[in-house]
Amino acid sequence: MIDTVSKENKKAEAVKEPVVIVVPPVVCHNLDPHTGIPFMPHMAAHLAGALVQAGREIQVIDCFGLQPNERQVIGEFMLMGVSEKWVANHLSEKAKVCYIYCRTIAEFIAVERLIEALKKNKPNLKICLFENIQAVTSYSLRYVAAEFIGKGVDCIIMGEPEDRVVEISRRLENDLSLDCIEGISYRNNDEIVVKPDKQLPKNLDALPLPAWERFPLQGYWRAGFAHAPCVRGERFLPVLTSRGCPFHCTFCIAPEVNSQWRARSASNVVDEMEHFSRTLGVTDFHVSDLNPTVSEKRTREICHEIIKRQLKITWKLAQGTKIETIRNEETLELMAKSGCKFVSFSPESGSQRLLKIMNKPFDHMHGLRMARKMNALGIRTQAVFIGGVPGETPEDRDMSVAYAKKLIQSGVDEISLVIFTPLPGAALSSAIHDFTHFSQCTPSPSWRKDYRVLTTYRYRMYLTLFIYKVRYYPQKSVRELISLITGKFETKMEMSLFKQLKLYVLRYLPGVFKHVDSDTYASKLK
Repeated sequence: MIDTVSKENKKAEAVKEPVVIVVPPVVCHNLDPHTGIPFMPHMAAHLAGALVQAGREIQVIDCFGLQPNERQVIGEFMLMGVSEKWVANHLSEKAKVCYIYCRTIAEFIAVERLIEALKKNKPNLKICLFENIQAVTSYSLRYVAAEFIGKGVDCIIMGEPEDRVVEISRRLENDLSLDCIEGISYRNNDEIVVKPDKQLPKNLDALPLPAWERFPLQGYWRAGFAHAPCVRGERFLPVLTSRGCPFHCTFCIAPEVNSQWRARSASNVVDEMEHFSRTLGVTDFHVSDLNPTVSEKRTREICHEIIKRQLKITWKLAQGTKIETIRNEETLELMAKSGCKFVSFSPESGSQRLLKIMNKPFDHMHGLRMARKMNALGIRTQAVFIGGVPGETPEDRDMSVAYAKKLIQSGVDEISLVIFTPLPGAALSSAIHDFTHFSQCTPSPSWRKDYRVLTTYRYRMYLTLFIYKVRYYPQKSVRELISLITGKFETKMEMSLFKQLKLYVLRYLPGVFKHVDSDTYASKLK
């Protein structure tokens, strides 16, 4: 009887122990503004929401959110946020389990350093990694599981973690077997076990809201740059209105890890917007889905719901969308009326031959028609191209530049060219092997033997943008200069110019930025 009571008391005590969630520093590669993007940690916030709903105490340590103006320089990488040593020193003494968010491939080095520091400072701490399968800049943990487990990681979660995190935490805290959990990898004696994939949740409306109120959001808001264009002084948050992508581009990890498109209902999406608008004062939402407009009907329903509730918000398709899924110009009109200010879409190439290699069909004429309509509505637009895909020729690049010219004439506000890099889990990941560290696999892979050629191609694209915009839309150039000066960014390009300047100052003159003492947050982390 005494033993039974003792066990129950210990179980109750264990539930009170905080589960730690660590978001690593944002990593910039070679001071390139195409890298070092502070993606707000949406999947970490969703994981936190699941733990909070289950009644668990949590401690959130978001390195960039705590201190965006602090940095470490490690060779060619600049890590922005509090250091791994700071994290280890401020970890709750009661915590037995720590989750580290593997947000982007660039942050691989930051995750490695966190694992090493935490294991050194707290050898008995159970470390669990979870992945971000809602981004094109991430990677599949399945392909690097052995490497991380070899560094001391106790468990790796593949897929979306919300429906497993509570049970995994309980089992790790109590030294119980993980055998019954699907979609994870762990060490069993000398063997590395990789369990079959867990089916991704279909009813997204049933999932808890992300626990953004537990995160140090001020750091993101005062950094001065974000993933989507941001306005100085305004509060913004990402929102996942859907998960997965039904398309199978060979350069992307989604076909491998997240190929089933699953959508939240319009009312559920707008409930989240309204909640954080009311509770956190958020006025701008950055839609961070892989492909948010797969269902045009649902897109229109979301717009109607925002209008019906008279929400005073703006929203942006930050990560992009497949523009052909928006078939009707009336949908764009509705989007503008409901507060949509920015849309990114990805032609990838002007060459149909290269698009076949990428397994990504694109309707170039439809793209031009939608660009003209968005320009007329005042929705700012970005067209993203990819260079250096294996098999690309100079002729393919010429076709892309020619199509970019047509887009700019049609009113597209900015062009972005990312350079192909192999991401663990993508079909083309084995095409190039010259990198020495995974964090080098960024949109600016300077290790590539043809990097100089591809950089010339990139600059050619950007020079074309500048010349054609001045020629066809001189008023936009003036408007963008004003936005750059005032910090009221309407396009990623304006924001990137500011970001480039800040990265150099942060690297070489870090004392210029007024540091908020990170220790002032310590009381929130206990």
